[in-house]
Amino acid sequence: MPNWLFELINPWTTPLALTAGIIALAWTCRVRGRWLAVVALTAAVGVALWQAWKSGPPNGLLDLQIYTNSARAWAGGGSLYDYRDPTFNLSTTYPPIGPLLFTSLTPLTADGREVLFTALNLAALFGCAWSVAGLAGIDAAKRFEWSSWAFVAATMTIPVWLTLRQGQINLILWLLVLVDLDAMRRSSRWSGIGIGIATAIKLVPGLFVLWLGASRRWRPATRAIGALVAATALGWALAPADSLTYWTELLWESDRVGSVSDGRNNSALSVIARILQPGSLRNGVWVLMLGVVLGLALIRSVRASRANDFLAVAAIVGCASAVMSPISWTHHLGFLLVALVAFWIQATNNKAKIYCVVAWLFLVDPGGHGDDPWMSTVRALMLIGAVCFTPIRELEADESAATDQTVTTPSNRETNSALPS
Repeated sequence: MPNWLFELINPWTTPLALTAGIIALAWTCRVRGRWLAVVALTAAVGVALWQAWKSGPPNGLLDLQIYTNSARAWAGGGSLYDYRDPTFNLSTTYPPIGPLLFTSLTPLTADGREVLFTALNLAALFGCAWSVAGLAGIDAAKRFEWSSWAFVAATMTIPVWLTLRQGQINLILWLLVLVDLDAMRRSSRWSGIGIGIATAIKLVPGLFVLWLGASRRWRPATRAIGALVAATALGWALAPADSLTYWTELLWESDRVGSVSDGRNNSALSVIARILQPGSLRNGVWVLMLGVVLGLALIRSVRASRANDFLAVAAIVGCASAVMSPISWTHHLGFLLVALVAFWIQATNNKAKIYCVVAWLFLVDPGGHGDDPWMSTVRALMLIGAVCFTPIRELEADESAATDQTVTTPSNRETNSALPS
């Protein structure tokens, strides 16, 4: 059997073939509407849990094992950063509060831990889909069905599927950010906290904190910084030596995460590194590109913020953070899926929607080509394109009037503080 055909039908590589087959069978049995969405949702969850259960040791959900064994080493009196996977020689790369969260999973067996964590990740994925539906303005009566199909479409992509099969924490971080943005849309008094916690666990979401400042959302920004400081302080209190090591040494050692020229890296630096040799020229080009991407991201996200289009904010800032990070593995690209939703929502004709489907197919990877440098370059360009071209919805007349009303109503202080002056 040709390798590409084997990868196409192998659910370990992608759940597309198996999930699509179950949906097609339900369709032929005349299952339609909401019930078809339930069947699709159940199939996607079942495939993911089955793969988690069958993966098993020694290299099952690799990153989950690294997190858990690092937490176990800390509980035994050692360092969070001493443990290295015996097969791939990898260790934990996050600030201390990140791996410390996995201490609660250490008593479980490997199989139980992998299935439970996969279930948590799947719940987080549905939460992401539900939040994106809110940001996209999906009608309440259709929100469950829409979220179910978004969930299924997402599980078939490399960013989500690699996160699931490696036991990564990305889905939980995306959920914290998206729930926070949805809360901000509703002028919740708790908005900002999720972004702060996500940044404490992994620094990349910190660009959302910068966006809060640029858009003059001072109260959410204050809460985000407060949550970031509190979570970091908790990590410092629990693991002071590891915290000192991380913030003074490990933070600056990007090579321990991987090589920037690795074919699986999707960042701007990876594209530059495949063209230019290390040196001042490469560094200068990278810094220039970072400045351009950051400037465009802040300008466009602030504009989206003024229009209360938090779906565009999530896509623009999230994709910019992946572009700017020195290392952006494929399982870090969840906000590229949010950008696809933004393009789909704004598509005015079938041709535009076909383009969205083609872009989604580039993220499905049914042939195992996702690790090729040319595919990583395509995805990096897609990220940059999302920063530059994610459509921003204009305020409807009634929404604009409501916004003007809240701005001139001193009693509505939370809403008033959330709008830029």
